[in-house]
This record gives sequence, C-alpha cells and structure tokens, in this order.
Amino acid sequence: MLKRKLVPAVICTLALAAGCAPAETPGTTGTGGNATTGTGSGGSTTTGTGGGTTTTGTGGNTTTGTGGSTTTGTGGSATTTGSGGATTTTGTGGNATTGTGGKSGTGGSTTTGTGGSTTTSTGGSTTTGTGGSTTGTGGKPATGGAGGAVAGTGGAGVTVSASCKIPTWPTATGSPVNISGTQKVSGAYDGKMALHDGSLNDCSKGDQSSTTALFEIADGGSIKNVIFGAKVGDGIHCLGSCTIDNVWFPYVCDDAISALGDNAKVTISNSGFKGARDKTIQMNGNKSTITIDGVYVETAGKLVRSCGSGGGCGPASSVRTINVSNVVAIGVGQVVGISSNDTATLKNICAYRTPQLCHTYQPGSDNDAVDGANGVGEGPGKSCIYASTESHALVNKVSGSLSTDILCPGPNSIKTGSTATACVTGFDTCLKNCAPGGFGFKAVGCTAGKYADVGAAGVCSLPADAATAAHFASSNMSSATSTVTANGSCTSLWSWGKDASDSTHFCMCVMKPGYYQKSTTDWTVWDCQSPWW
Repeated sequence: MLKRKLVPAVICTLALAAGCAPAETPGTTGTGGNATTGTGSGGSTTTGTGGGTTTTGTGGNTTTGTGGSTTTGTGGSATTTGSGGATTTTGTGGNATTGTGGKSGTGGSTTTGTGGSTTTSTGGSTTTGTGGSTTGTGGKPATGGAGGAVAGTGGAGVTVSASCKIPTWPTATGSPVNISGTQKVSGAYDGKMALHDGSLNDCSKGDQSSTTALFEIADGGSIKNVIFGAKVGDGIHCLGSCTIDNVWFPYVCDDAISALGDNAKVTISNSGFKGARDKTIQMNGNKSTITIDGVYVETAGKLVRSCGSGGGCGPASSVRTINVSNVVAIGVGQVVGISSNDTATLKNICAYRTPQLCHTYQPGSDNDAVDGANGVGEGPGKSCIYASTESHALVNKVSGSLSTDILCPGPNSIKTGSTATACVTGFDTCLKNCAPGGFGFKAVGCTAGKYADVGAAGVCSLPADAATAAHFASSNMSSATSTVTANGSCTSLWSWGKDASDSTHFCMCVMKPGYYQKSTTDWTVWDCQSPWW
C-alpha cells in the first residue's frame, strides 16, 4: 500500500525440504583408520589375542592384545574393548575422531597395527569426511562415506536440518465465502479453512495496486483459518492489536497484511504467502511490535517491511519492533526491510534464492542506511539483529558438496576478487547466491581479512533439479547472440544473451520478483554476470 524499495530478488519452485541448524552428515562405516600407521596384526607390546582382562586375553589388556586396550584395539576406544567402534558409537566405523578400526589400529599397539593410516581409511568419523580425522584428510572422495569432509570432498558436507520445515499448502474445505467490499471484524473470525474471495483487485494479475482490504480487523480482534482467493485487494488490515493465524495467500496485491495501529501488538503465525511483487506484510504503526512465526513465503520482494517513504507512516522518528522466527523463504529479495530507527530480530531463517535476510533503510525513506555489514544497508547491524547461526541455506536445493549452511549477509557486503570486502564477524565461511536468478550457492571464506571463493575452486553449486540445471549448461552459450541490458524486461524464460555493457558477461532471462516490470503480467528480467560454471 506504500511506495517501497524495488529490490532484485529471486524465486524458486515450492518444493523444499526442512533444515536449519547446520548439521553435518556423519560418516557411517569403514575399515582401517589408525592414529598413526603400522603393519602388524594382533601385536602388542607383549603378547596375547582375543578378549582381554586386566592382564591378557582376547581384546587385549591394559598394555597388550588384539581388540584394543586402553590405547589400542579393533574398534575399541579408550575406555571400552571389543570390535565395534568407540565410546560414543557402536559398530565398525571408528571412534569420534579417527577412522574405522579403533584408536590405534587393528590388533596393534600404540604404534603398530593393521588398518592403514588416517589418510587412506574408508568411512568417516562423526565430524569429518571419509575415514578421516577431525581435519577431514582421512578419506578419499571416491570411496568416502556419506558424511564427507569438512571441506566437502567426500560427500555433502552439511544437510538440511529438521528445524526448517515447509508447511503443506492447505486445500480449501467447505463452501466458498464471497465477500463484497470489505468485511469488518470486531471480535474473532474463524474462516474454517474455506476459500474466501471478494470483488476487489485481482492479485493474480497485474492489477496489484489496491489499498482496499478484504478484512478489516478492529483493535483486539483476530482472524484465523482462511484461504484467500485472487480478488482480495489489500488482504487484511489490522487497525490496532490483532492476532492472525493460519491464513494463506496464493496471490498478493500491494500487501497481504497491513499493521496500521500505533502502540499495537500484532502476531502472525502458521501462514503462507506467494507471488508478492514487493512487500508481503506492511508495518506502519508507531511504537508497535509485530511478531511473525512459522511462516512460508515464496516469490516476493520482502516478507515484511517497516514503513517506508509513503503516506501513513507517521513521523520519521517513529520506532517499531519486528520479531521474525522459523521462516522459510524461497525467491525473496529480503526477508525483512526495516528503517534504522527500528529493530528487527531474526531467528531460524531458512532460505534459497534469497540474497538478503535483513536490509536497513533510512527513516521514512527508500534510501539505504549504512549500519549493516561492511557499511551497507544489508546484513546484521544495530537494526538487523541476527547471528550467522540463525541463517540457513537450503543446501538440498543444489548439487555438489558445501561446507556450511550459513548464508552470507548480502551480495554487496560480501564480495570476492578485485573488489573483495572485509570479513564480517561470525561469517568467516558462508554461502552466497550464484548463477542467474540465484539458482546456486558458492562458498566464500576469510583470507587475510578479505573474502575469497573457497571449496572446489569457488565453483557455483547449480540446481539439484536436473531440468532446471540443464538450462545453465555452457553449451547453451552459442545461443547468446543478442546483446541485452541487465535487469531489462524479457519474455522468454531461460533465454541467453550477452551483456551490452560488458562483453565478458552472459545473461539469462529469469524470474526476479521485487521488480515492477513494464509488462503487467511478466516478471522476467535479464540477469547478467560472469560465466558461473
């Protein structure tokens, strides 16, 4: 309902798995793996085979035997004996720090034993790649366990945590509800999961400038269990404090929800939004708090924006608080856009093709503030409050091995190469969006205080979906015969071109929400960059 910053964003398909705490996939099984090296079998500093007592026997005693003493043995750990792992695991597969076969070697003493060294074992430890040690050098990618090394050379380095969960988009039940104009709610409204549609602007088309709401909720009111249709205008207006739960917008016009009251508390939970050209939730009220929890958003400029430069925002000195948690965002330009007077706290944000989690603007303006990462508006700062561990890339959406799931603060605050930016505290290794439309992730790391591409020569991990990935094949470069303008409108999705301003850049026609295009029905733009393969 207000003028807003038109920021590039990226979209994606709805399919997505859960995952937000960076969780390494552990190694499973393997053979060998010794703290040092050796060739003997069954040997110890004295003699004996089989299980041990405190003196002799199979399994070794405190100084000898096959099967592991306090320092050696097959599958044994420092405190247990026998075959099958360490004190923290069971079965053949090594202990917490070394490969399969025990701490010091199969049947060996502290210096000898059969089973290979830390660099040739198969399998992996709980913290590293194949058969590896804590540094990930104990396994070879060709024979590695599922966990992979820390550097990502033996399989996927991280997996998507169960804390990032995408909801199942609900199906409407019961009889549809048709609303003429705006329905006012003074108490509690339960839509009973019926489809609700109106006579307002059609949000599935280009007519998205409506500022008229389908529902107007009085101070202290609530609305829940509503599936919205297409002709819903400006969705829901909260005139004061209100509670919104389990509402679903497959189309968004100017906004889906507007929080308008001063000194208000608004909560939005267990809901979903798709197809917002810019902001999805607008926050206007001075000295108000909005709490967003358990929300899915796909294809939008922003999930939430504290009041920008349009009317109805009150004085530039207005102060607002935004709390956002447990959000899955796909194809969103910014999860949060906030004025520098305001405060946004983000927790457990999971994203793909979403370049910024939080962006700060000057009060009452669409101009960037400079209190974010590396002196730009994006990333953590005094207004945008989040730790790197609260950001989680949906790494299951791309192929290849990645060493972390921490998302970089943004494309302008994290640069590599000749324009490399300074490392941001807490983001020593993170993932930046790559490929046109942000269809991939590339790891960057801190080198001598500056960012540099890391991993497999900084290669972009392209989409895991084979049909999508095929469009990025370098063999398609021959089709880039025309010169185009970056961020200019285009009509044929996946078409290739050459950047008119830089002949070394190739361009692809992709969906980039967050832009108002000349065409009222087409959101595709030319995204130009250096080759990404």
